[in-house]
Amino acid sequence: MPREIEITGIHLHANATPCFHFCRYCQTAKPKAIPAQFSRYAALIDRFIDWRIASGREDFEICPWYGNSHDYDREVRLGIRRLDERMGDITNVVLLGGVAHRSRKDMAIWLRERQEDGIDTLVASFPGQGKHHDYWNNKKGNYQFFLDTLRTAAAMGMRLQQRVLLIRDSVASLERLFDDLDAIDPPSYTRWSIPLFYSGLSKRLENERLTEQEMAALPLRIRNSLRDDHPHWRSERRWMDYVHDSADQGPERMALSFPISDESLDWAERRSCDEIVAELEARWRAAYRAAPSRQELCEGYGNPQSDKVYMMIGQMERLWFDRYLQENPCTFDIRSTHFH
Repeated sequence: MPREIEITGIHLHANATPCFHFCRYCQTAKPKAIPAQFSRYAALIDRFIDWRIASGREDFEICPWYGNSHDYDREVRLGIRRLDERMGDITNVVLLGGVAHRSRKDMAIWLRERQEDGIDTLVASFPGQGKHHDYWNNKKGNYQFFLDTLRTAAAMGMRLQQRVLLIRDSVASLERLFDDLDAIDPPSYTRWSIPLFYSGLSKRLENERLTEQEMAALPLRIRNSLRDDHPHWRSERRWMDYVHDSADQGPERMALSFPISDESLDWAERRSCDEIVAELEARWRAAYRAAPSRQELCEGYGNPQSDKVYMMIGQMERLWFDRYLQENPCTFDIRSTHFH
């Protein structure tokens, strides 16, 4: 049965900033930066904001993203904040992941510059404690760099957000990680833990994904840190039940994705926003008409014996589709789907 889709917006995603970490669980399949001049990128976002206002499509979602690392220079930092203000979606956070190692003195300067731009929260992700963190982030000394930077940020009055990845190899180290994090005294902090995504390099790590039984056996301290949406996480077999129970819910709502590079900007600059959306939408509808339906993927490639946990149906479906590709050639433009 062909898929019907309803377009709700567009993701305008660049991967234009160098990432100085090489995490083994990176959500992007190609961590290397792809050139995209910021002024041209920002001009495209401005065009879409103006178009949304002029066309009265206030419900059309515009999701810009410039890079996997927030190690931006001042021009980019201020430019991103200006775009956020135009969209009414200001985020006062900066990510520590991907940031080049610096001395504590230099990191204090780095943080102060961002505080002056209005940033008040530092976000750090931990796949484990100590050597486990350094292994999974694929960078020696990264764990200590993160702890030192969090201490510096806390001393400067910044809030902290601590994200923890649940990886089988390093779960046993998480209580020690929490001890280290608890020893930092920020003005306020949040901490939440999540399973691995199924995207990018993480697709290679299915042996590290926790099962429902393993999730239930986590120490209370770790279970209490699970992100608020954890009641909606499901094992594969329960995602299969979900698909069976929701087979007739109508068109799938989704946003288009337009990867940004200098080359794709050349294409976009020759077209109006209406033309960009129309051409991309035509590609996506054609791809989804040719793609197997969610029900077909579930029936043919779901594993009812698997109790490994996934956070959302889109990630579960990517795994089913990857199994499908092992037996079937791809006859459609996979780049015009969420499977890419």
